[in-house]
Amino acid sequence: MMRCRQIARPFLFLLASLAGASVDASAATEALTFDSSVLSSGITLEDAPTDAPATAKFGAAGSMRWQLLGGYMNDLEGDSQGEFGASLSWFFVENFSMDFQVEADYIAQSGGNAWGGGGTFLLRWHFLNTETWSLYGDLGAGLMGTSRNVPTGGSSVNFTPQCGGGVSFAIADDVRLMIGARWYHISNANTGEGNPGRNSVMGYLMLSFPF
Repeated sequence: MMRCRQIARPFLFLLASLAGASVDASAATEALTFDSSVLSSGITLEDAPTDAPATAKFGAAGSMRWQLLGGYMNDLEGDSQGEFGASLSWFFVENFSMDFQVEADYIAQSGGNAWGGGGTFLLRWHFLNTETWSLYGDLGAGLMGTSRNVPTGGSSVNFTPQCGGGVSFAIADDVRLMIGARWYHISNANTGEGNPGRNSVMGYLMLSFPF
């Protein structure tokens, strides 16, 4: 009898150990299931923080943009001018911007064609501004130097007062196409020996991007 007890004792110990392990495993499984349900019900994607900046409204005060431009002028008497350049706009108040522009020009005129370049300062008002388009007016003046006198009989350094208006369209995410027309004048303001001056009609396109 004593011998049977001695033989059975290791088996009983093994069975007790297995039973205890089964209970522990079941409790751990229940705990994991509970924690998973709590996590799935308490955390959503909407609670996750985001660092993505909001896109500023077109024309918002304090915002800045930059433009690529191409234009063509004609004085309706045979002289013409092509212009390419870039500009920077700063909206100092909502819908009102100061624009600083640099340009390169080619002038086709009687008496000899010329290359030129210079800068222009403009004030622009988007007086009707919606989410996808705007109407605007602008005015300003610049200074242009050329490889020969423009117009013929004038001087190689001239002022370029101008004014006009146009429309802008949203064509992509925060990118606008601007189409406009201006009265464009060339004059040396009587600083040279002669000042024939020239008035032209100008048409231009600009692509505007956030800065």
